[in-house]
Amino acid sequence: MAGDKETEKEENEAGAALLNVEEKKPDPYAPPDGGWGWVVMIASFVCCLVLDGIAYVFGIFLEPLMEAYDVDNATMSGVGSVLSGTIQLVGPFVALLVNVFGTRIVCIAGAIVSALGFFLATFSPNVFVLMLLFGVFAGTGLGLMYVPAVVAVGYYFDKKRALATGIAVCGSGAGTFVLAPLASFLLTHLEWQGAVRVFAGLCLSCCLCGLTMKPLPKRPEPKEIDLDGEANEEKESNSNCLKTVLVTACSPKLMTNVPFLLLTFSNLFATQGLYIPYMFIPSLAESKGVNALDASFLISIVGICNTVGRIISGFLTDLPSVNALVVTTIALGVGGIAPLALPFCETYWSFVIVSVMFGTFLSAWCAVTSPAIVDICGLELLTSGFGTLTFVRGFAALIGPPLAGYLVDSTGKKENAFYLSAALLFTSAIICGASWIAQRSAVKKRESTTS
Repeated sequence: MAGDKETEKEENEAGAALLNVEEKKPDPYAPPDGGWGWVVMIASFVCCLVLDGIAYVFGIFLEPLMEAYDVDNATMSGVGSVLSGTIQLVGPFVALLVNVFGTRIVCIAGAIVSALGFFLATFSPNVFVLMLLFGVFAGTGLGLMYVPAVVAVGYYFDKKRALATGIAVCGSGAGTFVLAPLASFLLTHLEWQGAVRVFAGLCLSCCLCGLTMKPLPKRPEPKEIDLDGEANEEKESNSNCLKTVLVTACSPKLMTNVPFLLLTFSNLFATQGLYIPYMFIPSLAESKGVNALDASFLISIVGICNTVGRIISGFLTDLPSVNALVVTTIALGVGGIAPLALPFCETYWSFVIVSVMFGTFLSAWCAVTSPAIVDICGLELLTSGFGTLTFVRGFAALIGPPLAGYLVDSTGKKENAFYLSAALLFTSAIICGASWIAQRSAVKKRESTTS
């Protein structure tokens, strides 16, 4: 009898020890927070370097393209804005494709489409065909690369998500720094057609980056018993791509989230304000007596400061006491001073100082977007939330540069474009601050409810 009790006790202890071992097992569906994730981060960095670098240096192509097609500022800046806008307008559709096919396949497809679009654009007979091939076709390809590049890093990291995302998206600044002088060099030796074909080759090389984005195991969703045929209706709705995009982008969890809605509204103004200086800084500097090479290098200065700023802002946002929305609000508010100051620059060094300010502060806005979405909506809505934000940014990018170009053409003063940019950035900062206040209120309300 005593022997049986001892045996039963030993079995219970063994069972408890086994249970403890099972409890200590790492979650197989948790982000690895390192390892191969660092390789994915570098690949995302390169993708952002190529796609954002091409979009941001379009201002260097502005004068040669205006001469080649004999059009005004508003028309040709429209080509650049269509490119930047399309990259982000396709965001919700790309988010759906990423959810279905994964980041690897979508990124590779984007590299091929963008390379083909840029190559065909060099044979455009008029500006409208150029807008279609360079702006819409190639822009769609770059958009297919953009969402996977940013989202993939978010899936591979948890505690270091803001830092890793900051490093990945700082490829945008590095691309501006590298591709601006490269574009000037290529324009001198190969004209604009040769320069664009080289950029097409860079896009195609991003296929290698897409290959690194191997899929992670997904946490299985709990199975529900279908009592009223809802599953069939859901399958039927998923067969309609457009309907699925609308349901995903307009998810009740997103559309009823006040902080997220305010953040989206803030991005509408911020994106318009951001792209205007990139388009007009070189021509403004040249009008003040700066030579063309030094004027194009100002875009490189913005780019390298953007790179450093994104790493720093990502590191700061990972600190426990720092909120991503606070960082964004400060960045937009202080960054808005730069375009306001640019029209008053007379010497090259004054342009350099203001360009450093513009690149450093506005870098944080892009770098902490993913952490801000996760803080507001949760990791499960990162892809859908990011897709919605990129769509809004794309719509804004379509409006900003052409509006500024029309303002320049109608008034004859490039300075007015920068005043418009500053006003948009200041407005965005105020709305983003309201988003932070709404988030704090929601957190306090949730805490009081649970307690």
